[in-house]
Amino acid sequence: MKQYVTELCFVPFKRTPGAIVQRVIDLFSYPLEVTSRIVRGQELSQLLQEVSVFQPHLIWLDGIHGGEVATELSKHLNIPIVTRSHNIEHLYYRRLLASTIDFRSKLRRYLSVSHLENYEKSLLRNSALFYDISVDDLKFWQDQGFTNGRYLAPLVEFSQDSSLETIDRRKSEEPEYDVVFLGNLQINNNVAGIFWFINEVFPLIRAKLPTVKVLIAGSNPVDKLRHLCEENEGVDLSINPLSSAAVYDSGRVLINPVLTGSGVSIKSIEMLNAGRPIVSTPQGIAGLPEEVRKYFRIAVDTESFAVEILKLLSTTPEFSVDRALLKSFFGTQMIEDIVDEIKSLPLKQKIAT
Repeated sequence: MKQYVTELCFVPFKRTPGAIVQRVIDLFSYPLEVTSRIVRGQELSQLLQEVSVFQPHLIWLDGIHGGEVATELSKHLNIPIVTRSHNIEHLYYRRLLASTIDFRSKLRRYLSVSHLENYEKSLLRNSALFYDISVDDLKFWQDQGFTNGRYLAPLVEFSQDSSLETIDRRKSEEPEYDVVFLGNLQINNNVAGIFWFINEVFPLIRAKLPTVKVLIAGSNPVDKLRHLCEENEGVDLSINPLSSAAVYDSGRVLINPVLTGSGVSIKSIEMLNAGRPIVSTPQGIAGLPEEVRKYFRIAVDTESFAVEILKLLSTTPEFSVDRALLKSFFGTQMIEDIVDEIKSLPLKQKIAT
C-alpha cells in the first residue's frame, strides 16, 4: 500500500471494556460489523484534521461496513461519497444466518443482520455513485429503484506473459494434471465445493478414466480438506503455491465447483485469463457479464459436471478467448473510465440526514 498511497491512517479495532460497552449500545442502531468501525471523539477529530489537510475531492468507501467513518468525513468536509459494493450484504448475511447451527455463531449472525438492510440501502442512497462488482447484484438494486449504481468488474492484471503467443506455447506443452482447482482453501463455499467434486463428481470421472489426475491448489487448507486429498488416490494437494499461472498451466481442464456464494467469483475471471477450458457450476459464473459467460462449460449437477470434464479430456478442444473483450471488462482501462465519471460529479455534496 505504501508504494501507491500518499498517507495511511489506521483505525485499530478496540477491545477495551469501554469500547465493548459502546459497541453493545451501538447494536441498538447498527449492524455488528459496523459497530467496530465507528470513530468518535478525539480519534475522529484527529482523522478529520488529517483528511482535511489532504483536501480530497471525494470519499471512496470500499465495502459498506466502514460507512460511518465515510459519512462523518463526507458531512464535515462537504464532499460526496462513492461506494464500492461487493455483495448485497443484507441478503448475504441472511443466508449465513440461515446456514449457521450453533447458538453462539447464530447470535453473532443475527446481530450482523440486525438493522443491516436499512443501513445498506441508506448508505447506497446517500452515495453520489456506487460501483457494484456483480451485474446481477446491480440489477437487483436497479429493480429496487436505485439509479446511481454502476457496474465495476474485479480488475485483473493482464501481464505480458498472458499474451496470445505465450498461451499458444503453453497449450502445446503437455500438462501434468487433467483437472485443476485453485482458490482459498479455508473459505466455506470453496471447501464445500471441493468436497462435492471429490466425493461425488470425481468417482464418475474415474470410472471412465481410471488414470485421471486432479490438483487441488490454494492457500491454508483446513485439516478436513487435507485429509480428503490424502485419502483419494489421484488427487494431489498444493499448499500456498508461488505462482497461480504455473498452477493453471499444469491443468488440461480448470474447474470452479462452488455451489453457494455471493458477489462474483474472482477465480473464474482469473481462469479465463489463463486460456484453459473451464467447467463451472452456475454459481461460479454468477455476476459475470453475459458476454464472457459463453466461455464456460456450465454444469448444473453432479453427472453433467463429470460429463463436461470427460468431454474436454477426451478431445483437444479449441479454446480461444477474446482478450480485447476481457480487457474491456476487467482491465485497467476501467479505472480511467471511473475517474472520468467521478470528475463529472459536483465537488460539494449535500448529504441526506
